[in-house]
Amino acid sequence: MKIHRILFAFCFAAVGLVILRPAVAATGGFDKLPGEQGKTSPLLMRIVQYAGSTNGAITVEVKNPTSQPQEFSAKGVYFVPTGSANEAPQRLGAVGPFQLQSANGASQRMDHTTIAAGATARMTLDVYCIDSHRASPSSSTSFRVAKDRVPAALVREIDEDANKSAAGYGGVSAPAAKGAVQSEVWKNRDKKWIKLDGEGKQEAAKSR
Repeated sequence: MKIHRILFAFCFAAVGLVILRPAVAATGGFDKLPGEQGKTSPLLMRIVQYAGSTNGAITVEVKNPTSQPQEFSAKGVYFVPTGSANEAPQRLGAVGPFQLQSANGASQRMDHTTIAAGATARMTLDVYCIDSHRASPSSSTSFRVAKDRVPAALVREIDEDANKSAAGYGGVSAPAAKGAVQSEVWKNRDKKWIKLDGEGKQEAAKSR
C-alpha cells in the first residue's frame, strides 16, 4: 500500500506539471501594443498564428496587465516580418472588425472591446498586405507587432473605400470581398507613401 501511495503521488505531481505548462508558455512573447494615434496603451499583444498569403487572418492574444479595464481597437494595427527589411515580404495591416473568441469557442465580430483587469483576450484580425512592391508572405512567415499604428487619415481612407468596394460582396468581412478590399488597401497605400515601421531598401523608390 505504501508503494501504491508513492506511485499515485508521483503520477499526480507529473500530471500537475503537464497541466501547468500551457499557462506558463502563454505568458511569454508579448510585445507592447501602440496606442491609437500617438496615445500610449498599457496593453500587450502576442502573435499566435498567421494563416494566409497576400491577405488572411492573424490570431493574436491581447493582455491587460493593469488593475483597470482597458479599451482595445484594431484600427491601424499592423505587423512587420522579422528579419532584414531589405528582403522581407509584405507587412500586414488590420482592416475591418475582428473576431473576439469566447471561452466556449464561439466568436463575435467587433470593432472594439473592453479587456478586463488582468485578463487576456484571444482574437483573430483580418489582415491585408500593405506593400504592393514586395513579395507575399505565407503562413510560415514570422511577424512582430509594429511599434506604431498606421496614421488615422490613411486608416479612414482605406476603411471608406474598402467598405464601398465590398458592399456588393456582403461587406468587408465576407470571404468573397477579400480581392476588392486588398485592391483598395494597395491603392490608398501607394497614393502617397507614408513610412512605417519595417522600412528597408525596398522602399527607396517609394520614399522619393
